Amino acid sequence: MNHFKVASPRTNLEVEISFTKAYRRILKQWRGNKYKIEAECMKAMYPAILHPIEEQDVLAGRHEFGPVGFGIQHQTGGFGFYIHEDEVVKELENGVGSLKYREDLNDMLVFWKKENTDRYVMEHMPEHLKKALISDQWDKLPMPACPILRMAGCYLDFDKLVLKGIPGMVEELSESMERSGLKEEQIQFLAASIEMFDLLKEMLHYYEEQAGEMAERAEGKRKEELQKLKEALFQNQRRKPESYLEAVQLVWMYCLMTPIIDIGRCDVFFGDLYCHDIDNGILTEEEALKITQNFFQLVDHLDCETDGRVIVGGYGRRNPETGDRYSLLAIEACRTVKEVLPQFTLRFHKDTPESVMKAAIRCILEGRTYPLLYNDDVIVPGVMSTYGVSREMAEHYIMLGCGEYEFEHYSVATPSGSLNAAKIMELTVNGGWDPVGGWAIGPRTPKLSECGSFEEFYRYYQEHAKYYIEAQAEFEAYEYEITGARHPFLMASVLYDGCIKKGKALFEGGCEYLAGTLEFYGAVDAADSLCAIKKLIFDEKRMTAEEMMEALADNFLDYPAARKMMLEAPKYGVDHEEADAFFVELQDFFNETAKAQADRVGLKSYLPVYINNAQNTTLARWVGATPNGRKSGCATANANNPESVVETKGLTSMINSLLKPSHINHAGMVQNFRFTKELLEQSEDKVIAAMKDYFDRGGCQAMITVIGKDDLKNAMERPEEYGDLIVRVGGFSARFVMLEKDVQKEIYERASY
Repeated sequence: MNHFKVASPRTNLEVEISFTKAYRRILKQWRGNKYKIEAECMKAMYPAILHPIEEQDVLAGRHEFGPVGFGIQHQTGGFGFYIHEDEVVKELENGVGSLKYREDLNDMLVFWKKENTDRYVMEHMPEHLKKALISDQWDKLPMPACPILRMAGCYLDFDKLVLKGIPGMVEELSESMERSGLKEEQIQFLAASIEMFDLLKEMLHYYEEQAGEMAERAEGKRKEELQKLKEALFQNQRRKPESYLEAVQLVWMYCLMTPIIDIGRCDVFFGDLYCHDIDNGILTEEEALKITQNFFQLVDHLDCETDGRVIVGGYGRRNPETGDRYSLLAIEACRTVKEVLPQFTLRFHKDTPESVMKAAIRCILEGRTYPLLYNDDVIVPGVMSTYGVSREMAEHYIMLGCGEYEFEHYSVATPSGSLNAAKIMELTVNGGWDPVGGWAIGPRTPKLSECGSFEEFYRYYQEHAKYYIEAQAEFEAYEYEITGARHPFLMASVLYDGCIKKGKALFEGGCEYLAGTLEFYGAVDAADSLCAIKKLIFDEKRMTAEEMMEALADNFLDYPAARKMMLEAPKYGVDHEEADAFFVELQDFFNETAKAQADRVGLKSYLPVYINNAQNTTLARWVGATPNGRKSGCATANANNPESVVETKGLTSMINSLLKPSHINHAGMVQNFRFTKELLEQSEDKVIAAMKDYFDRGGCQAMITVIGKDDLKNAMERPEEYGDLIVRVGGFSARFVMLEKDVQKEIYERASY
């Protein structure tokens, strides 16, 4: 659960108690009208969860979701109507309050136990899926596959919001309501959506009054800033934005109230007004930078572990000239706001201005971990092939928090499941028995020791993997259906293509391109394990299958020689032809198997993503020893990178391996690179040339951390001295000392160049 960065966090759960009472009243009054229920619940939440403008702010809007409320995913409180029971129990056990307050807490705890959306989705899941996807508690149970309860990664049409403003959006909704032949549910959806814009105006007015009161007490430059903010909040209620400040304020307030955390292509919807204000003397560069810096600080105040994408650059922008000028401003804001969020991202291509690339490289080399780099000259053709879409559509690809592709305000491809390829290897070795969980799960197949050939064992591994991929695809379609029946997510829906025109919310037919993604972890370890099995048991006969299974079951304690052989078996990531071929073949199998599910379950597409959000460490805690020599509970390889135990042969050999997997049959993969400051001081030009060569030869993406040679070791030993050390974990960045110790260890063990 997020803590949110606010000056004065709430000290009790009175807001949650009030929301619960309001929900119970609303449910009785509007039962059968989910649109009105959501609208009224939003009114019960806002402005209750909003926080005051802080002294450094030139924009308004901070909030604090509590352990009970309404959201879209866990970074915005929770999924649908949610409760974090442990937080409420903690308040019951340790909080201070009257007898009535404690009675209300008990009532709230009991009420939401049966009413929360997580439980509703899991309880109604088809029985055959419950056998494969036994729980959503991925961090507590040893599972090969796990459902993820959320509706993540909605990228709204903020360009439309800025160009139309609140009055234009209300006019469009009103005109849609006047069409003949609408069904009652369509009218309810459109009417409730208009109410959301009325509520948005109320929140703008709420902060307008606050800014005015603060301005009366302020002096000098601060007084001027608050007066400008007050005017922007006032004008946003009445017309479309006509200045950069008004545009940023409107977009941010809409984000807070949707609530979403991925912002999107800011250079598109902010670039024109920013350039207009600079060119006409309305804003100075210093003032524009301060607005942008504060915008980034407000994104960071959400305190999300993942997501929070702000994206600039790339093909498909309607305004590339003003967009590139804005990109320079945004890169400077990223360089100077030294926080974990936003996940600042640069899409680039062969015609990206040199000034933009130089600014991005400077930011990275100063140790910001940002911008994340995405190569449009590779990704756009790959998206065209993968999704079967036109060049024009492919240029509108956008990446979710950890790197999953979808199309801005056109598609939703919520990653609603994870698959642990290393756990599936453990299950296959043991014939469907999980020695960690102490249970049989999934297909029952012959054990490794009962297989007469490598090809036979490999078929069984594919059978296990296919079983879970199919279950996850079915769950994705099911989750959309059951969520759509319960939640319209009004503010997200009205800024998505198709929803207003159809008079339907996102997950009840409004979304033009409803797709799905499946997060993969442990794929590199699975491929290296397959390579070791083939090499050691079947090709070279250096050990028997029984001997390997005994060593794995013992976690190598009495089998150091066997582990040495497994560790020395060929590994992906060092330009080894056979090992790299295993990884490419296995990944292609995962990709094609997942892709084949879309038509079967009724989605536009269903594709894997190879990312990391620390789950290569957390999921691996419940995986026993594996044939690649990895010990029980230890981290698996990070995303698409080699295992940490692999002795690399240098940057070039790793790049050669990274370039071998396909980019035309998946929905995203990430690559981590870590360079020492010492190397860059000696050979900066060579490092930049190596990365340019990587992209020129087909590299799709890079996440780069620059760090002192001994910084990580020192930070583990003296964390109090390294509070500002930020590293790239995988699909997110984090302050190193705030990470769990085993995640720190996994990052420390990665190769540095």
